[in-house]
Amino acid sequence: MSEIGPSPGRAVLRCEALVVPKGSAAECEDAHAWNAHRAVVCDGASRAFASGRWAALLARAFLVTAFDAPQGSGLQGSAPQESGPQRCAPQLLDGWLRESRGLWAEQTAQAAEVPVYIRGALARGSAATFVGVDTRDVSSPHAGAGPLLEYRAFAVGDSCLFHLRDGRPTELFPLDRPDQFDTHPDLVPTRAEALESLAPVLRCTEGACGPDDVLLLMTDALAQWALEAAAEHGTTVWTFLEHAPRDEFGVRVQELRSSRAMKEDDVSLVRCRAVATARAVAGAPATVS
Repeated sequence: MSEIGPSPGRAVLRCEALVVPKGSAAECEDAHAWNAHRAVVCDGASRAFASGRWAALLARAFLVTAFDAPQGSGLQGSAPQESGPQRCAPQLLDGWLRESRGLWAEQTAQAAEVPVYIRGALARGSAATFVGVDTRDVSSPHAGAGPLLEYRAFAVGDSCLFHLRDGRPTELFPLDRPDQFDTHPDLVPTRAEALESLAPVLRCTEGACGPDDVLLLMTDALAQWALEAAAEHGTTVWTFLEHAPRDEFGVRVQELRSSRAMKEDDVSLVRCRAVATARAVAGAPATVS
């Protein structure tokens, strides 16, 4: 992320991504993106056509699509909602969904020029899970006075966000037990006929981050393993996820796959911290993959 121009007292997200594909990088069906105020991880459904491309569309569109907070959202300056996963207002991310589907339609408009079996796959559409976080600066000019960022998080399916404070989770969202993962998670589909609105499947929660907090956004294989490891070994798993260098992380994931402690799947982890900076992130430059 590049930082341009002075703006004292600003709080932003500073993120990094660690990705370990199950095969080649070109075949990875995960996608992630972030800017100064939003971050997202998407996981393309393995049995869907071009699901990595759909995941990437969803991730990019999440960074730039405007959406309104539900009535009573703490991000609108009123009292925050009850803690824990909540059902979101039906229209909350429908604009993002329409934008993403429009981009998908543009990219697949030349379907008549591809083989018949590809046309059939395009007609059936694609799908992905997602978890995203949207933040706003609430930092005080007085050092140590309250949180830096308030956030609202959204999820469809089994991609997860874990909020850590002092090395321990304060939020496990939207799943908090390893037995909640299965082979048929809720999905964001390309076809409106499959799901017109996200209302039946969208989950959301709210929180606030201080300077030492970290938000971990991750795909399902890593999230399920983390919850299993936390139940067995306590906080060491959170220390690993919060601090592991890229090379160490990749080696550990491969070891876990080999021992079958983690399922064979693409793994993506985006680590985000709230950072008070004297230099504003101009124009919300994005990192997308």
